[in-house]
Amino acid sequence: MTSHRIGLSSSIEHCGVLRQCIQAFGRMEGYDERFVSLLELSVHEAFVNAVRHGNASNPELPVTVTLNTGSDMISPSLQVEIADCGTGFTLDGRTELDAPGLDSAPGGRGLPLIAHFAREIRAVRKSGGSVLILSYIPY
Repeated sequence: MTSHRIGLSSSIEHCGVLRQCIQAFGRMEGYDERFVSLLELSVHEAFVNAVRHGNASNPELPVTVTLNTGSDMISPSLQVEIADCGTGFTLDGRTELDAPGLDSAPGGRGLPLIAHFAREIRAVRKSGGSVLILSYIPY
């Protein structure tokens, strides 16, 4: 397993830097352009959520994005962890793009978009914060 870590302060202004890092990572791994675009979109959404909700836009608090590559017996795998200093949340009912009332629900479509592109999505509490774990089968 190979691991790449990107540490950023809680500022939406870092979205461009994160996008460049994801693009460079995708090229290095040889991923398809379309997959890299979907990965960028879902990691961007998770980063924005970590900044706004997890760290309450406090630039003193970090957001760490970790990209872990590996493979199982059948195909390559990618796990992305987005860690913030927040208290965490539960996913219950927040991950369906066609969920009733989503258009009027507070918070937008970030989690449903992320869940649409990721094979699996989990939210866990860890010491000092919370982590959103996204699993993908890259191509």
